[in-house]
This record gives sequence, C-alpha cells and structure tokens, in this order.
Amino acid sequence: MIGCMNRGGLSKCVFEMDDRFTAFTAEKIFEMRLDGAKLMFRLEPNETASGDTIHYCSNAINELNDYDVPVFLECLPVEKTDDGYKVRKNFSDLVKTVGVATGLGYSSKNLWLKIPYCDDFEIVAKSTTCPILMLGGASREDPTGVMKEFRQGMDSGKNVRGVLVGRNVTFPGKDDPYAVSSAIMRIVHDACSVEEALDCLAKGRGKNMDVLSKLF
Repeated sequence: MIGCMNRGGLSKCVFEMDDRFTAFTAEKIFEMRLDGAKLMFRLEPNETASGDTIHYCSNAINELNDYDVPVFLECLPVEKTDDGYKVRKNFSDLVKTVGVATGLGYSSKNLWLKIPYCDDFEIVAKSTTCPILMLGGASREDPTGVMKEFRQGMDSGKNVRGVLVGRNVTFPGKDDPYAVSSAIMRIVHDACSVEEALDCLAKGRGKNMDVLSKLF
C-alpha cells in the first residue's frame, strides 16, 4: 500500500504546475505503516512553479527519510503545449530530470524512480544507481506495444527493477485486464520474451473474469 502525497496541481488550472502536497503526510504514512510514499514533479524549465514543486518534493523526501519510508518519485520532463503539458520521452531530457530527482533530499537511500520508457533507455538507466520502475502511461488499448517496451526496458540495465502500470492493465481496450497483468508479470519476474508473454495472454484471456468476486 503506497500513500500518494501531492497532486494539488489540478489539471487545466493556472496553478497546475504548483503541485503542492495536499494528501498524505510523511507522519501519517509512517503511522499507518504503509509500504511507501508516492510523489511527483514535472520539470518544465519555463515554469517557475515547477521549481516550487521540486522544492516540495525535496522537503518530503527528507521527512520520509527520517521515518525510513521508501520513496517512489515520479519525475517527468514536460513541455507546455496548446493541449496541456506533454511528457518529453527522449533519453536526453529524461537523463537531466533523473539527475535532478536523485539530488533531492539529504539521501537517496530509499529512493525509487518512476519514469517512462524511451528509445536508448540504457543511457537513462546508466545515469543513476537508483532502482527504476517503468511507467505505463496513457492507455493504448493494445497491450502488445506496452509489453515490447517493458521487455526492452528490463534489458536496459540491472537497476531497471520492474514496472508500475495502471491504465494499460485496467483499460486494455477489448482485452482481459487479469490476463494482461499476468503477461506483464511474466516479463518482469520470469524474464520471458514478448512472444512468451503474448502466449500467456492468449491462454489466460477470459478465464478469470470473476477473480475479484472470488477474492471479496
């Protein structure tokens, strides 16, 4: 169980980039014995509020380190467009943003980085000693491309430890979320190929549609 700390920067608001902390506190996460804390900053060089959010994250990391709570920091290079803030998925911008992220707080001992996959991801992996979790991003309604990226990402460096994926599992178009999650799990934990993962997806599709009702 991970407690999300910020996201006061509401989408489409003038204060969107001032993503201050409005949810869990470090103290409450520790009191509730949660497994970690999730926080995020978006690096936009032309937005002053982006720097404010980085400052909020630095303070939170210090507080979480005092409690010895693992930190899952989503750090994204973005640019402002007519359609909102778009993530810059290239190794150059990601390396720079990772450099900022790993310098926050008095220690990176508990720091995990959450970043998207991009081409030449091995360069990004080499830019830090922190463990990396790859993000799934917006739902593409086709798990094949996501699994290809995750397989390539897992091969990019030993500090690429797994994935943190949501919408591409819960909203995989016409596919079966349980089968998709099982296939992705095989890529991460069993080091299987994309072809083997797709075979797992095909064999599991539609066979555990009532898994939640069995659990609850």
